[in-house]
Amino acid sequence: MLLIVFHHLSQQLTDPGSLKHLQNIGPLCVSFFFFESGYGLMRSVLTKENYFHHFFRKRYIKLLLPFFVCNLIYLGVNMAFGTYYSPVRIIKCLIGLELVNTHAWFILTIMLFYLAFYLIFRFCKNRGLQYVMLLFFQIIYAAYCMHKGAGMQLFEGPWWFNSSSPFLIGVLLGGFEASVAAFLQKNYRLLMTLCVPAFLLFYVVSVYVTGTFPYQTQDMSPLSWRMLSSWFNLLWQSLAVIFFCLTVLLASMKVKCSNPILCFLGKISLELYLIHGLFIQLFKGQLCTLQNDWLFIPAVLLGSVAAARLLYVPLHALIPKSRSAPEKLPI
Repeated sequence: MLLIVFHHLSQQLTDPGSLKHLQNIGPLCVSFFFFESGYGLMRSVLTKENYFHHFFRKRYIKLLLPFFVCNLIYLGVNMAFGTYYSPVRIIKCLIGLELVNTHAWFILTIMLFYLAFYLIFRFCKNRGLQYVMLLFFQIIYAAYCMHKGAGMQLFEGPWWFNSSSPFLIGVLLGGFEASVAAFLQKNYRLLMTLCVPAFLLFYVVSVYVTGTFPYQTQDMSPLSWRMLSSWFNLLWQSLAVIFFCLTVLLASMKVKCSNPILCFLGKISLELYLIHGLFIQLFKGQLCTLQNDWLFIPAVLLGSVAAARLLYVPLHALIPKSRSAPEKLPI
């Protein structure tokens, strides 16, 4: 989550310097959230009795309540600084039909993936067919986003889909955890030796391909020959994010990172994700314009962490059962 915040910050800096390398890592960071989500869902299905009972209440409330509250905050701040919203538009922004916080796209996407997972694994009983259907859903989802073209609203822009392929990888890991964990342990050195250079290769190529053959920005059929560049782009980005997740998974088998600061930030990570964009817009023109990057970065970080902590207290009190410990990866 910290890398995602710095990724968004790096795009706003007057002189990004070494932080310019963070301008392309957004898909990598978000991909691990998809990876963990897929794994957690699958492990819950296999280990918890009647898991699909009250599925939407358990999975959606912890996302929707912070989402709605942060949308309300963004609206209030924007209106306080003179932005006009009609009553209809206020409702659309509150419920997410129009994104007042463009960083919140992930919340809508992961809820859609939750819905697809529920429908497939709740009503289809053949395990192999479940995986095939989930793969088919992810391809259709990417094709639809490509069809929408570029923009800043619902399903517009490559960030809506270019990091989502590890969701299926996480589901597969959850389904075959015992055998996969044994394989990783037995072949650890070989896999680490292969995954690190493979990830670096795919990442460098994906950055080059994205710059050379950018995603199509027009509203057109995903089967059009002009869309070949977008599919080619997605192929390399998918390889990059998948091998990134595998590399992190392998590294985490040997390296444990835990300290009070990380534990604190881990608790408020959702709120931090949803609110940090507000402080970026505040300090980049809405409230004031901090041209000095050494002032802009700490101002956004301190404001975002403080606001996230304040939001966490009442939200956590309202949804205590939704913030139970997540499923642990086999690392």
